[in-house]
This record gives sequence, structure tokens and C-alpha cells, in this order.
Amino acid sequence: MNDVPRWFLENNLLLNPSKTEAILFLFGTDQRLRSINHSHSIDIVGSAVKFADALKLLGVTLDSSLSFDRHITEVCRSCHFHIRPLRHTRPLLTNDAAISVANSIVSSHLDYCNSLLCNTSECNLNKLQCIQNTLACVTCQSPGSSSASDLRRSLHWLPVRQCVIYKTAVITYKALITGQPV
Repeated sequence: MNDVPRWFLENNLLLNPSKTEAILFLFGTDQRLRSINHSHSIDIVGSAVKFADALKLLGVTLDSSLSFDRHITEVCRSCHFHIRPLRHTRPLLTNDAAISVANSIVSSHLDYCNSLLCNTSECNLNKLQCIQNTLACVTCQSPGSSSASDLRRSLHWLPVRQCVIYKTAVITYKALITGQPV
């Protein structure tokens, strides 16, 4: 841990231990994970840094098991927050304006860092898909009983699962073509 402050100094960065969080990425059975004591801390520059259950890094919430459950919950909350005003203002917008607002404000939340979700649970992907389906219904001013697949197709939106696969494939392709990580 003594190398961390040195690295910060060598790279002209300041380390504020009072704002620093640490997380343990644990792998194992649920029973084994429950037996681990998370109350320990590590010492960095004389300050005790406790371990957190989750931390937010560049807008992505990482939990200790890398399940992304908390991240998905936060994305869903944020999307619902933005879909609600769109639903109320949608009758006043043209179709093009509504699609533009939906893409820029809500779809951007769904797409941000979604390549990290390539191995997340089906339950998490289904939550995101429900958000996208709701957004499609609001954008197209369709009742909830409308076919979400048809609405997404008319908006030229890939389903969430396919968006994750597509983004992962694009990143892999670019890394292979250039020979360097993207």
C-alpha cells in the first residue's frame, strides 16, 4: 500500500485518504463470502481506509462480487426519473424531437459502459430491457399493450442484450485491427 502514494506523487496527483474508498473483489460461494470480515481497513499515508460494499467509478457502480446489481438498479432509477417528464411533455413534441430526447437523455444511460454487462445475469438484462420497452412506448405514444419489438424496430433500436453484444464485438474488432487496446 506504500506504493500507492508514491505512484500518485510520481504522476503529479494528490491522494486524499479521507476521500479514498477500497473494495475487495471476492469470488466464492455465498456461504464463504458471508464468512469474510469486511470491517478491516488498510493504512494509506497514515489514514485508515475502510472497505466498502460498492464504489462508483466513472459512473459505474462496482460491487464486491461484480454482479452489477447495484449499478443496474441505479441506471433504472435514473432512466425512470427521465422517462417521467418525457411522458408528460411527449404530446407537445414532434416525433423527431421525441426520438432525439429519448436517445440523448435515456438511451445514453442504457448504453453507457454496457459492454461491462456481457456476463451479467438475465434478471439484470431484463430490467434494462423493461426500461427500453417503456421508453419506446412513451416515445411512440403507444399504449403499454403495444408490441415493444415492433416499436423498437420502428425506432431502429437494438434490444439491450444485442446492444451489449454489439458494443463488445466493436471493441474487440477495433483492438484486433489496430493491434492495441481501445
